[in-house]
Amino acid sequence: MMMSPSPIGDLHIQTCAEGQNWPSMLEIVDDVSNRSLLRHVDQVLIDDDLLAVVASRSHRHQLGFVKIILVTGAQGSCVRLHLWDNDSPIQEDVHSHCANFHSRVVVGSFVENAFALLTGNDYTHFRYHFDENLGHSVANTEGKTNIKLSRSRKLNTGDIYTKSAKDLHNVTLVSQGTITVSAWGTRDTEAVVLKTNGASAEDCSIQVGMSSTDLRNYLIRIKERMLTI
Repeated sequence: MMMSPSPIGDLHIQTCAEGQNWPSMLEIVDDVSNRSLLRHVDQVLIDDDLLAVVASRSHRHQLGFVKIILVTGAQGSCVRLHLWDNDSPIQEDVHSHCANFHSRVVVGSFVENAFALLTGNDYTHFRYHFDENLGHSVANTEGKTNIKLSRSRKLNTGDIYTKSAKDLHNVTLVSQGTITVSAWGTRDTEAVVLKTNGASAEDCSIQVGMSSTDLRNYLIRIKERMLTI
């Protein structure tokens, strides 16, 4: 049986009544000691079958970071680990999301920039959603647009924040090795991504999945980094 929505700040994210429940997902994010998060990482590392399942739903995101779906719940809710491991992080596209989320910087830092849309022609505006059957996002071109920076803030180790799916933002100045953990509600809206002119809808898509070996290596690196905090 599905429970009623649970408010987080001014957001309402659907709770779960099967699989991992929503309060336990929030506990993983809010537990700054990382004990809950480390337990879940260890569970994946010691169970080859679970490792394969988590690997099948994880990938390197088009925005540059490694995205690991560590825990799943009802109707698409999940807990994600993000790892920014590149020597030269990819400049993130300005984007929104398909779901609300609650997140913590486990270790590292970045600058989050919030934007508003303006009339103009500097960017190509895409609207996209995740297609479960295809295993990747599907995008449609919405025309041209401009943006205006409305706020920037630096987030550091231990900072906790909540975002609405509709918020238009990106992150910049990511310190190498930054890790975040986040609890995501059900995908219930299309998202937006803005790319420089010349991009196509195919540039918004990336296939999901990685090898169990790659996932194991990422999780070991993430665990080692958490244990040094």
